[in-house]
Amino acid sequence: MKKILYIFVLILPLFSSGQQLPLYSQYMLNDFAINPAVAGSKSFSPLRLNVRNQWAGLGASAPLTNTLSFHAPVRDGEFGLGGTVFQEKTGPYSQFGLMFSYAYHTKLSRNNSTRLSLGASAMITQHSLNQDELEFKNPDPGFESGVVSSLAPDASFGLMLHSSTYYVAGAVHQLFETTFREASSNIFGDNDQVRHYILNGGFKYFIYNDVFLEPSFFIKTIEGGPVQADVNARLVIDKFWTGVSLRTSKSVVALIGLEIGKLQLGYGFDLTLSSIGSYTSGSHEISLGFNIPQMRNRRHTYYW
Repeated sequence: MKKILYIFVLILPLFSSGQQLPLYSQYMLNDFAINPAVAGSKSFSPLRLNVRNQWAGLGASAPLTNTLSFHAPVRDGEFGLGGTVFQEKTGPYSQFGLMFSYAYHTKLSRNNSTRLSLGASAMITQHSLNQDELEFKNPDPGFESGVVSSLAPDASFGLMLHSSTYYVAGAVHQLFETTFREASSNIFGDNDQVRHYILNGGFKYFIYNDVFLEPSFFIKTIEGGPVQADVNARLVIDKFWTGVSLRTSKSVVALIGLEIGKLQLGYGFDLTLSSIGSYTSGSHEISLGFNIPQMRNRRHTYYW
């Protein structure tokens, strides 16, 4: 049964139109990774490294995701620029992506308390398949060996309405649904980068001084696929926070983190409640960030 599960995990990204972009549990710490409109919207320049080990316990077949991102304001925060590099590997299949983002921020109130941000990303993804790692009971004589890869350019668009106490945001990724080929033979055929839709939001409820509760939600769906919905609650006590997320894909996420000066550390543990949870020890995600301060304080950006 475990061997069958391994095969399912390996082949799923190749044949389905399911989740293609990296999955995160700590997107509230790195919202730029899910929406290009965030670029340059902070009063600091965030550098973020995220490492996720999905379904630990499945060995080399378990998905592993690494993401590095950075964004900064331009012209006193009127514009924002940023970039993201990500790598994801699931057994013999892997993808490597680059995204370059631009955002424009405009104020919607006289006192500058509410702003609207619009952003776009140009991206290119390299999909690779190590055919030497694939095993078939009855192999096709025409099946080729070696590593094959294909480049797929695409784009993303996002918007965000935000202030110092709340935000509502939406994004569409892989707008062009670029077609790429997973293998040089016709066994796997052509595949499409499926369009992803994201809607998220949250607000801060201050309890006392630097103590506040941050409820939030996250909804993601894809073309022809299921809807993933998260309901989150994060309690922040000065430089320390803890929280929990409930996910419709039958998982519970425990969150914990702290800030040490300009350094930010976060850890998330996903407990899977579905049938695959019998074969894994959960998923682990580590977030490491550094908040680079700006040369001057800008009134229209926020420490969200």
